[in-house]
Amino acid sequence: MDLLSISSNERAEILKHYDISEAQVKEDVELIKSWKQKQPHLPENISDDFIARIFLRNKFRVERTKEKLDNYFTLRGYHDDLVRDLENIVPSKHFITHLPMPKLTPNHERVIIMKLINRDAEVYDMKELIKLDLAVTEVLLQYDDSIGVRYVIDFGGFTLKHLTKWNPVLLLKNVILIEKAYSCRLMGIHCVNLPEFASKILGIFKIVLRSKIYDKVKIDSSLESLYEVMPKECLPSEYGGSCSDIHSLLKKWDEIFQDHRNFFIENYKNVSLEHLRPVDFTKSDSFGPDGTFKQLTID
Repeated sequence: MDLLSISSNERAEILKHYDISEAQVKEDVELIKSWKQKQPHLPENISDDFIARIFLRNKFRVERTKEKLDNYFTLRGYHDDLVRDLENIVPSKHFITHLPMPKLTPNHERVIIMKLINRDAEVYDMKELIKLDLAVTEVLLQYDDSIGVRYVIDFGGFTLKHLTKWNPVLLLKNVILIEKAYSCRLMGIHCVNLPEFASKILGIFKIVLRSKIYDKVKIDSSLESLYEVMPKECLPSEYGGSCSDIHSLLKKWDEIFQDHRNFFIENYKNVSLEHLRPVDFTKSDSFGPDGTFKQLTID
C-alpha cells in the first residue's frame, strides 16, 4: 500500500538495528507457524506477512510473538464491542482524525495525527474514537513495517465538556488492546495546543498509561520542538509539513477503508475459539480493568 510503504533501504536499516537478517526472519516465522499449528483455538488463516509484522513489533522475539499472536485473537474476542462495525467507519466524516503519515521518521517511526475535525462536544464519543483508533491500527498491522508509532495529539478546540466524556475504563481498555493485542510500540505521545486544564488531561493519562509510556508523553509548546523529533516531510501541511493536507489524506483513507470493508467484516469473526484452547487459561490483567477503575474521579 503506497500510503504505508517503506523503502528497501529503510527495511534493511530496521533489520540491521535489530541485528537480524531476512533469512533469519523467515526461519523464525516458520518456527512460529509450527507452534501455531498446535494451537487449535487460533484461526487457520494467519498469513506469513501478518506473523512477520507481529514479530517485528515485538523486536523479533519468538516467544513474545507467540504470546502477542494469541493476545490478538483472544483480546479482540473479549472486547468485541470495540471491534464491531469497523466497516462502517468513514475517516473523513469522523469527528476526529487518527491519521498515519505516509513517510517514516529517520528513526523509522510512523507519525499519527489526532486532531478534532468537528469541535462540537455533543458529537464527541469516546467509544467511537477508540473504534477509529483500532480500525486504523488493523490496517497498519496488515501493511506497516515501521518499528513503532509516534502520536501527535492536537488539543485545539478541546474543552472541559469534551474532557467529561473521557472514560478511564474505556481508555484503559484501548491501551490494553493497542499494546497487548495489536503489539503497538508507542515511541512517543506529543501534545500540542493543550488548554489551560492540561493538568487534568495529564492526570488521566497518568492513570491509564504504564509509567514507562507516561514518561514518553511530551508537551510541545511550538512546532519547532516537534520538528526536532519528526522532520517536516513527516507532517501534514497544517503543521508546516511537506505532506499533503489532512483533508486530502483522509479522503485517501476513506478509499482504504472502503477497499477493506470485507476485511473488517470477516476479521470481526476471526477470533480465538476458547473452548478449543489446549491448556487451562486464566484471564490476566490483559483482559480488561476490574471494578477499581469504575470508582475513579479526576480532580
